This record gives sequence, structure tokens and C-alpha cells, in this order.
Amino acid sequence: MHNNYYFLRVLASTLRQKLMYARLKQCFSQEKDELVLGFERQNGEEFWMKCCLGPQFSCLQFPDNFHRAGRNSVDLFSDVLLAEVQEVEMYENERAFSLHFLGDFVLLFKMYGNRANIILFRDGEFQSLFQSRLKKDANISLSNLHRSLDQSWEAFQEHDGNYSALFPTFGKEIKAHLLSLGYENALLYDRWEMLQSLKIDLEDPTLYVYHREDGVYLSLLKLETEALYVGHDPLEALNALYKYHFSIGEFLKEKNQLLNFFQRAQEKTQLYLQDLLNQGSKRGASVPYEEIANIIMAHLHLIPANVNVVELPDFYRDSTIKVKLNASLSATQNAENYYRKSKNYAKELAHWQEQVDRKMDEIKLWEERWEQVYQATNRKQLKAFIPLLTKDSSQKVVEEIPFKVFDVQGWTVWVGRNAKNNDLLTMKYTKRHDVWLHARDVAGSHVVIRNPQQKVVPKQVIEEAAGLAAHFSKRQHESLCPVIISSKKYIRKTKDLLAGQVIVDREEVILVPPARMD
Repeated sequence: MHNNYYFLRVLASTLRQKLMYARLKQCFSQEKDELVLGFERQNGEEFWMKCCLGPQFSCLQFPDNFHRAGRNSVDLFSDVLLAEVQEVEMYENERAFSLHFLGDFVLLFKMYGNRANIILFRDGEFQSLFQSRLKKDANISLSNLHRSLDQSWEAFQEHDGNYSALFPTFGKEIKAHLLSLGYENALLYDRWEMLQSLKIDLEDPTLYVYHREDGVYLSLLKLETEALYVGHDPLEALNALYKYHFSIGEFLKEKNQLLNFFQRAQEKTQLYLQDLLNQGSKRGASVPYEEIANIIMAHLHLIPANVNVVELPDFYRDSTIKVKLNASLSATQNAENYYRKSKNYAKELAHWQEQVDRKMDEIKLWEERWEQVYQATNRKQLKAFIPLLTKDSSQKVVEEIPFKVFDVQGWTVWVGRNAKNNDLLTMKYTKRHDVWLHARDVAGSHVVIRNPQQKVVPKQVIEEAAGLAAHFSKRQHESLCPVIISSKKYIRKTKDLLAGQVIVDREEVILVPPARMD
């Protein structure tokens, strides 16, 4: 409720006592969304206002002193510097107040939550504003800000006890309070009495700062919850709100974001691991390639030419077995294929086991990080993990890119959508040091690991991106897929090549299972 009309009315009254005939000595900004005003009062004392007007949190603060940075600060509203405050005006039924200065200057404080702004007028005409993103504020008319409302008993009767039309500035906290008093079920006159009693309480309220799950907030109403601050001075109350918002509210917000982030990462890794284990079970249940080759060689006389499958006696298991064949090859050549697959199987098995071990280590890491954050009691203990949140949120920026976008352990990965889109990705968007991947010898998407900082891309990131390249290719249903890895600087395209086709001058190849898409 710190931007509620009833609180601002109390604040404006206090500011009138503090600032009448004070001179504005400094007005500058050195942080985004923050304006600092320094006054010199008649008794020579300094009075500071720090106006934090961000889209996520807007609040006024009143520090005892303020030291301006020697650099990266800019003077604003310079026309009002050294001007004397003549009046502090609160606008009726509006979340706004203004400071009137000698010379017909008016500095309007529009406290509209995520649209808060400070606007300068002279002789009633707009001059400039602090938050330039709120361009419509240039059209505000000071003369129209006062809202005179008929809040009489007769008007209340006409609206059949619906107070919203008479008291539009109550806000959700006051409405919730009335609901808790049984307002909806009370008789008309009893409702009126509740409103009158509430209005008296709001004239000179006790101020509270509370903490709840969604953050820290200021209230003009006493709740059963224990308050972080209790008092009558609106300046002290705002200072307490500002302090607790960042020391408690922001800490808990970031803590919950990190817990959710690590929980999602853990669940994603567990799904990947389960997929690998399922692949291992299928391998264990299948007949080894070497045995199939031996069965073929033992029964060459039973295998007709040009068939895709044949049923042969299985002397290993004392039964029969169906063997898949390449109809264009002879029986001996098919046996040789199975012998070759048998040699690769050991490599595949070692690679599979390596991935299983790595994913189990990842799950353990996510669990440890989750536990560390869960046990944290202050923002300092979260500091090492906060960059993970900024990487996660930056994903929203890149979603406007015309490719599929994935986050792989904090690295941004782009995947082409079709042949023309592949050309756009590789030839227009990809930079020299980005990592380029593609499934070998088949049609598929170009995949790029963005590397603007020119760092060494971790092996695990390359393997996961390779899994994406395998998935978005004609090999997506194979157990393992060979994937080309290169750097953009080794990729080129000549005019005779079709859409999506490129020349790779230098490459490496790794075998990976196609990524699982849930």
C-alpha cells in the first residue's frame, strides 16, 4: 500500500512540514530507474529523497545522507535547481502528489506502481519527464488530476452499498479487510458505518511493514502476522520497506527462483538418464552382433538371395532367430556388416556408460546446489548462483530469433527449422567462433552453440548439442548418430550449392544418442 492514495496523503502532509521553503540543491541519476533529489532546508539541514521507479518495484526512500558518485551520474531537471519549495500538493483521490517551486515549476510524483514517473511542468505546461519510456505521461494535465467524488450517505444509497464507485482508491488490501469484517453480508447502514470507521482510521493510520510469501509490503491495517516495522512516520516506514524489500523480499524471491531452477534441471537430467538406461536395457535384451554374424556364417546355405529377413537356427539358445539383412548384399557381406557392428559396439557401450556416469554426477550436483540454496539465510550465500538466473531469463531475449532456441547448461543453442532457415542461421547469424554441428551424411538441421565470449565450450555442452543435431535429422530414431562438429570459421557456401548445403573444411565426428524431446 506504499503507493496507495491514503498513504501518499499522509506522506505528502509530512513532506509539507519537511520541505516548505527548502531549496533543491541537487537532482541527478546514477542508477537506472533511480532519481536522487537533495534539498537544503531553512535550518541548513540536508534532506534527501531517493526515488526508485523501476517497472518491478517503485518506492521512495529518505536516507539521512547520500554521496554522489564521481562518475556515471547525470544532472536532471536542472531548470529547478536552487528553486525554493512553495507547496506540497496532494491530488484528491489520486496516487500522485507534487512539489511546487518558485518560478511556477511543478515536479509531479506519479506513483502508479510499475508506471511510476516524475514529470516537470512550468506554468502548467509539460517540460520533461524522468522515465522516457512512459511517453504518454507527456499528455498529463495537472488541472485534471484532482478527482472530486461524492462520498455522501445519499450517494452510497444510490449505489446500493457498492463502495467501489465512491472509494476507487481503496486498493486490494482495504477491500480484503472489509471482506474479513463481513461487509458483503452486512445491512446497508452497517456497511456505511464500517466505511466511516475505516475512513477515520486512514486519516492518521499506524503504519506496518509485513512480510508474506510474495514479498515485503507496507500496510495501513493491522494484521495477525508479526510486523517487521510499526510506527507513524511515513518516511521511516518507507525506509523500512525499502530495507526489508531487498534484505528479505528480494532474497526470498531469488532463493525460490534458484530452487525452482535447480529442481527443473534435476528433473530434466533424470529424464535424460532414464532414456539412457532404457537404451541400455534394450541393448542387454538384444542378441550380440558377433553371435548374429556367427549364425549367418554357419548357415550360409540356408540364406536365399535378395531377402530382407531370414529365420535361422540359433545354436546359442537352442531355438530359432529372425535376422535382418540388406537384400542388396550377399549373406557373407551381411555377416561382415554384423562383425563390423560388433567392433563398434564396445565403443558405443563405453560411450553409453560414460554418459550414464556423467548424468548421475549431474543429478548429484543439482541436488547439492538445491540443498545449498535451501539452507541459505542471506543474499550473500546466493551470490555464486545468481548468474544462473540471469542466463535463464536472458532466454526471453533470444526467443525472438527465427530459430528453435535451447538452453544447454547455460549456453544458448540455435537449431535451424528448414533448409532455407539453415542457410540463414549459418551464413547470417552465426559468428566466427560459434560451434557448428550437423548429423553426418543425412539431411537435418544446422545446430549452433553461441560463443560470443570465445570461451572453450565444455565437452558436455557439445555432446548435448550434438544430441539435438541427431534428433533434428533423419537419424533421430537410431540408437547412436554420428555428428559433425566444427567451427563457423571452417564453414563456407558456394553459389552452386542448394539451400541448406555447405562445405565443411575441418571437422570432428562424435557418436551420440539423439536427444529426447518430451
